[in-house]
Amino acid sequence: MKVQTAVDGLFEVIRTRAPERASASERFILICRNGRLFGADPQGRVYLGELHGSKGPAPRRTSLRGTYKIPLRQRSPHIPAPPEPSFTVPITGEIDPQALSQSATVLVGSKEVDIQITYLGPLPRT
Repeated sequence: MKVQTAVDGLFEVIRTRAPERASASERFILICRNGRLFGADPQGRVYLGELHGSKGPAPRRTSLRGTYKIPLRQRSPHIPAPPEPSFTVPITGEIDPQALSQSATVLVGSKEVDIQITYLGPLPRT
């Protein structure tokens, strides 16, 4: 059973690398509605995923499971293009869906990536 603890809204996600400031290509907007995630960045990478509530001793922590879909930049003139010219990388981690701003470390493929997540506001009602 899926535990609904996510806050619906718009979020800004920034890849952090101290002491450097994040460039525009390291920022993206993420939409969360009913525990489902969708986002995209200026380079055309698409982020999809779900939040799953924890049942253990830290109930405010939520598991993040998703994918990072990266478009291929170059195509070989000798090899036919695949039907979907991109590849996907899994994303996993834990976040606090109630926090207005937080730092977290997520796994993108097998690499640890530090991010800052900031709540920007609610979604319009449908």
